[in-house]
Amino acid sequence: MRAKLSAGRWVFVGAVVSACAAGDVASTTPPPPDAAVDVIDEDVASAPDAAVDALPTDITVTCGDGICTRGSETCETCPLDCNRCPTCDMAPSCTGALAVPLSSTRLPVCDNALDGNLRSNFVCGTDLGVAPSATTCADPQLRIRVKEISIQRGFFDLGSNLYCVISAEDGRHSELLLVTPRSVSGNRNTTTINLRPSEGLLWGQGDLYRSISNITITYGCFLASNGAAAQRVLNDISGRAGMVAQHADGYGWVFGTVAVLGTILGSAIGTMGDTRILDVQQTVAAGALLPLTNARTWDIRSRGGNLSLSGAHDLRLTLESWGCAGVRSVAP
Repeated sequence: MRAKLSAGRWVFVGAVVSACAAGDVASTTPPPPDAAVDVIDEDVASAPDAAVDALPTDITVTCGDGICTRGSETCETCPLDCNRCPTCDMAPSCTGALAVPLSSTRLPVCDNALDGNLRSNFVCGTDLGVAPSATTCADPQLRIRVKEISIQRGFFDLGSNLYCVISAEDGRHSELLLVTPRSVSGNRNTTTINLRPSEGLLWGQGDLYRSISNITITYGCFLASNGAAAQRVLNDISGRAGMVAQHADGYGWVFGTVAVLGTILGSAIGTMGDTRILDVQQTVAAGALLPLTNARTWDIRSRGGNLSLSGAHDLRLTLESWGCAGVRSVAP
């Protein structure tokens, strides 16, 4: 007698049935532990993992297949699949941004002259733009320099020496620039001084500085009859600045804190017996910093006395800004 266990498998069980019928106890040897494998239907489907094992392991990633494959493709390597990368349209690229721009655009809103009056303490740029965090641009990296100085003096004035002490700070970072004494004419002549970039940088010395807060710039210029004495005062300032500066290049110094400026300048400025002809404080709003990366110029001016007489001046500092900004990181 045969019994069918499953399709394609037959085993003989007649002897077992006969023994049971006769009341005899049939003693059989148990099958080995894996004997059950012999009675598994050969037609049963394989385990689900088998299909996974069969998948190819060398999947080819092709740019242009319409799928942005994470880990293999990005907006930079395959814009066809991953769309174009975000761009910063409000500031130049940082490639080559250290170089002084070939040309700049006037920014009259940052002049201290307003409606015929000269402001000595003012804010500019509040309406120029938006905070970088509200754009696709990263924090602006900025440089500001004194590009040119021009001065006209009274008709009866003799030649003299002009020098300037300019500081800038944003609440956590500060910089100092000393414009060394330059000879200027009298007799109502105009003297124009073009400063090299290394001589005129007041913000972003050493490298473009990543600016995110309002920048306050304090301009001070002096006339001295004795250029050597004026230089000694500046040497005193530079000696103290050099001891605490993070960066120094001979004309300017960068500090990691704002508090040091008061210590460095306080006593020295107080001992100056020279005539101060410029004393202006300008705050550049944080919202203006991205526009300022696009090569802008503005004027800080001071006038005093009657140019037809003596003891008069008309001084103008032309400032220039430039810089760059990268693209703000966007979560994938």
